[in-house]
Amino acid sequence: MPRDDFSRTTKDTLAKRVGLRCSNPACKAPTSGPHSDTSKAINLGVAAHITAAAPGGPRYDPNASSEDRASIENAVWLCQNCAKLVDTDAPAYSSSTLYRWKVAAEAEALRGMGSPQYSEFFPQPPSALHAPLPRIGGHDYDQAREMLMHAGWQPYMNHWSRGGDWDMTFGNGEYFWQKGYHEIQSACPTGLAQCTFTFKDAYGNKLIVVTAGEAIEEIGAMPGVWSWRIEQPNIEAANG
Repeated sequence: MPRDDFSRTTKDTLAKRVGLRCSNPACKAPTSGPHSDTSKAINLGVAAHITAAAPGGPRYDPNASSEDRASIENAVWLCQNCAKLVDTDAPAYSSSTLYRWKVAAEAEALRGMGSPQYSEFFPQPPSALHAPLPRIGGHDYDQAREMLMHAGWQPYMNHWSRGGDWDMTFGNGEYFWQKGYHEIQSACPTGLAQCTFTFKDAYGNKLIVVTAGEAIEEIGAMPGVWSWRIEQPNIEAANG
C-alpha cells in the first residue's frame, strides 16, 4: 500500500502555524534559517505523521482513511531529531501525545505572534534566587512537567510505597502514579479532580503545581495546569 504523504502546501502551512519551530515542548528548536547562498534558506523541519502514513508504521490507525492520514490534522511539525525520536520509540509517544504537542505549539505561536517581547518564561531579574519559571498555565500536565524539568525544576519524589496510600486512589491519583509521576502530593476525588505536585530547584525552592480536569486518554482529555506557587526555603531556620 502506498504512503499517504503530505502535500507541499500542507507542509508549508503546518510549519508556519507553529512559527517554524519544533512542536516538542521540550525542544522548540528553530527549524529554518539562512543558507550561505543569500537566495536560499535551510529547512531542518519535518512534517511528521501523528498516525502512520501506511500499515506497519508507528501509531498506524486502520480506521483512518487515506484522506485522514494525509490531512494537516494528522501532521505535527518537528525538528529532524524529534521526528526520528517519536518514530523510533513510538510506544513512548502516542498519537494523543503528538496531538497535544501540535495544539500547544499552535497556541503558543498565536500568543507570541506580533509580540516581540514574548518569552516562554516569566520575567526574572538577575537577583532572583529560583530557577527560571516557564509559562506552564493552560498546558496539560505532561507538557508542563517537561517544560519545568528542562528549566531546572526537578520532581520532588515520594517514596515508591506512597502509591498504596488510600488518598492516592482518588480522582487522577492512580493515573499519575502509574505514569511514574511520584511528585504527586494529593488527589481530589470530586469537583475539578484537582491534583497537587511538587518540584524543587537548586536553590531549595519548592514549586507547587495544581492541575484540574479528569484524565480520559480515550478521547484525549488531560488534566491541565490550574495554578502554581513558589515556596521559598526558610533562610532563618536554615541558618539557625
